[in-house]
Amino acid sequence: MIQSVELRKSYGSNEVLRDVSLTIQKGEVFGFVGSNGSGKTTFLKCLAGIARPDSGSLDICGVNVLKNPLAARKRLGYAPGETSLYESMRVKGFLSFCLSFYKSADFSGALQMVETFGIPLHQRVRALSHGMKRKLLLTQAIASGGEVILLDEPMEGLDPEARRKVEAIIRDCASQGRTVFFSSHDLSSVERVCDRVGFLRNGELMRCGALEEILSEASQFLQLSFQEENREKVFAALKGIPAEVSAVSGDLEDVFASLYGPEGKEGKQ
Repeated sequence: MIQSVELRKSYGSNEVLRDVSLTIQKGEVFGFVGSNGSGKTTFLKCLAGIARPDSGSLDICGVNVLKNPLAARKRLGYAPGETSLYESMRVKGFLSFCLSFYKSADFSGALQMVETFGIPLHQRVRALSHGMKRKLLLTQAIASGGEVILLDEPMEGLDPEARRKVEAIIRDCASQGRTVFFSSHDLSSVERVCDRVGFLRNGELMRCGALEEILSEASQFLQLSFQEENREKVFAALKGIPAEVSAVSGDLEDVFASLYGPEGKEGKQ
C-alpha cells in the first residue's frame, strides 16, 4: 500500500530525509517514531503530496505520488500535526467541506465520531480547544474513506480516554483492510496499536520491525533487564533523546553505531 525507495529531501543545506526505503502492507498499522526534527513530518508530507522529495520514488496503492499526486491524494485521509483550520466554519460545515472531496467519504460516520469525541457539532472551529481540533482533524481523515490514513502525532493533546478511543478506531480501520501510518512520541499507544514501527533519526531510518523485538534487542545491548521501568528509557534511546540516553548508556552515537552500524543495515526492512 505504501512504498518508498531511497527517498531524499533537503531544505537548503539541511538534509531532512536520507535514502528512506520503507514498505507498509495493506491493513497494517505502522508507527513512525523519532525525536523532534528527525524527519517524520516531512516524510508524511511527501506521502500526502504536500512536499516534493528531491529524489527517490514513492507509491501509494500502486500510484506514483511524484508523477500523479492528485490520484494518490484521493486514496488517503490525512490529519496533519498542525491544527490550523478554517476558524470561521462550524464543525458540521467543516466536515462537509473536507469530505466533499472524497467519493468514498462517510459523512454519517463522521457525525458519529464527532458525537463519540464530544465535539459540539454547531460550534465554530475557532472556539474549540486544541484537543477538540485534534479530534476534528482525526475525524475528517478517517471518515474520508481513504485506503491509507496518515496521522501526524494523532495522540498529541488528547487525554487518556480520548487516546483509547482513537486507538480503538485505528485498530478498527486496520481490520477493514485500511493502512494506518502515524507518527508518535507515546510508547503506550505505539505498543497497543502498531504491528510494526520504524525509528527515524536525523532523516535516516535506523530500525524497522516489531516493537517488542526491537526493545528487547536494544535492552540486551544496553545491559538492562527487560522490565517495565526500563522500557521508557530504551524507547527514548531509540528515539534519539540524548538526555535520556546519557542516563542509560553514555553516548548516543555509540549505541547506534553498535546496534545499527553499516554492517547491520539489513535490519532496516
